[in-house]
Amino acid sequence: METKKVVLITGGAMGQGRAHAYKYAENGFNVVLADMQDPEQDAFKETIAECQNKGAEVLAMKCNITSTEDMEHLFAEAWERFGRLDVVIANAGVINFGYTWELTDEQVEKVININLIGTWRTDKYAAQYMLKQGFGRIINISSTSGLYGTPKLATYCMSKWGILGLTKTLAKEVGSKGIIVNALCPTKVKTPMCETMEYVQFINDLTGKNFKTVEEMFNGVPFLEVEDISSMVYWMGTSREAGKFNGREVALDLGTLQ
Repeated sequence: METKKVVLITGGAMGQGRAHAYKYAENGFNVVLADMQDPEQDAFKETIAECQNKGAEVLAMKCNITSTEDMEHLFAEAWERFGRLDVVIANAGVINFGYTWELTDEQVEKVININLIGTWRTDKYAAQYMLKQGFGRIINISSTSGLYGTPKLATYCMSKWGILGLTKTLAKEVGSKGIIVNALCPTKVKTPMCETMEYVQFINDLTGKNFKTVEEMFNGVPFLEVEDISSMVYWMGTSREAGKFNGREVALDLGTLQ
């Protein structure tokens, strides 16, 4: 019997990561989920159970992507369990807000450490294991904020632009060895990261609107659904066509780049 393919997803407990896990699970993949949450926490347990219901074997681990030790352990365990890594999705990320001249060291370092250095760490171990097997696809989740500047979003923009530099470099390093590395750049998405009044205020400042609730904001400006991104991430990870480009940024922008 043919061995099932395997996807590894950082930030896999909820939001975009959860949607990606469901998409791959229902299409016959086994799933490795890494998250800052403990697998025994309710949201993570729900994700694990649903992936299993869709037929996937699941390896779920609490993992801090800013920790080399945690990431080494994650990939070693995944390799030990499944013996292959077909797709790795560097999805984990955070956001914060502030004008460039008001930002603290702590604000900048937090976002860079998680979004950019964490993505590099994910890519590092993905590449090491994929080089052993001679194939694989790495998908880095950047953002349209990696393609243009946005007021009060310097930390996020810095990290997401950096992910594109990483993507293009790694693609050149491993492209001749059967490994495809691309970045997806979504615009705003309906996820827990955006379901805060701080995010609503950011959108109000950006658009001149006066949304009072998250729901008002979601109805008032265009947002992607997580399923929109998961469909694209699945295509990038599995389709013949997406194996024909490497080191590219693919924008899912709802027209914001016009």
